[in-house]
Amino acid sequence: METVEVSAEARQVGNKRDAGRLRRNGKLPGVVYGRGTEGLAMQVDDREIRTRVGSLEGSHLVRFKSSADSLDGRLVLIKNVQYHPVTHAIAHIDFYEVDVTRKITVMVGLHYVGRPEGVVHGGVLQPIARELEVECLPMDIPAEIEVDVSALEIGHGLKAGDITLPPNVTNATPELSLVSVLAPTVSTLEEEEEAEGEAAEETGDAAEAAAEQTGE
Repeated sequence: METVEVSAEARQVGNKRDAGRLRRNGKLPGVVYGRGTEGLAMQVDDREIRTRVGSLEGSHLVRFKSSADSLDGRLVLIKNVQYHPVTHAIAHIDFYEVDVTRKITVMVGLHYVGRPEGVVHGGVLQPIARELEVECLPMDIPAEIEVDVSALEIGHGLKAGDITLPPNVTNATPELSLVSVLAPTVSTLEEEEEAEGEAAEETGDAAEAAAEQTGE
């Protein structure tokens, strides 16, 4: 898996005012910790996080680039993000350092592909899950998982255990329902019948008008 490089610097633990000053200067306060290690206060660039990581789905590895030896080269996952209650801007980030030789559990985005048979016959595709929890080594984390739904009929669905995962990736929740094809609702059927009726009426009106013109 490709990693996203983000600039990071160590920081002194301060109060809320200090954290606010950091954010006004385009920096985000954060903490990085790992298995059996104490948390280290640090800061990252707000713009880098938003542009390089914010638009990505699922879990992605981040590698720190820093002048501080305690941070430079550390491979991490974003573990938790806190948002401002009013502006919803990122307020604080927790990073978790990973061991490339030890399996971890992460969330990976799902991408549904294909047009289900049930949709062709009037059904409605209903995605239930947008992410899937999997277990793998950090470098084996998939960018996304494709789920082929083209064979689904009305009333059928897929569970996590029904799909094929990339090599070296294990399903952590095989019984999780991912997607289904619903039967068309009563309102949908009524709308279709109404549309068909209107089309037939328009055709009849056109035919009647043509007959009148011919009679003239």
